[in-house]
Amino acid sequence: MRTAYVAGKITGLPKAHVQQKFNVITDKLTGMGYNVVNPRAVNDNESNWDDAVRADIKTMLECDEVHLLPDWQESRGAQLERDIAVRLGMQIVYH
Repeated sequence: MRTAYVAGKITGLPKAHVQQKFNVITDKLTGMGYNVVNPRAVNDNESNWDDAVRADIKTMLECDEVHLLPDWQESRGAQLERDIAVRLGMQIVYH
């Protein structure tokens, strides 16, 4: 089973909106047979941005693919995750 890391804008958005958009892609990928890593599950709500991104990147590096939500370009963290994935030759899927 392949593991997919999902990246998209989180900071500055209402928690309910973030939860909903990540749940939609998680459900879709799970239905396709993926084990899905959601960055919202990696960090607690008390983490500052730097600590959260570092934890996310560590987790992303253990995954087979990076799946970018349509708003990834509006997120410093998702842009950084994409750049690292590109440089490491990881498979990237744009949604």
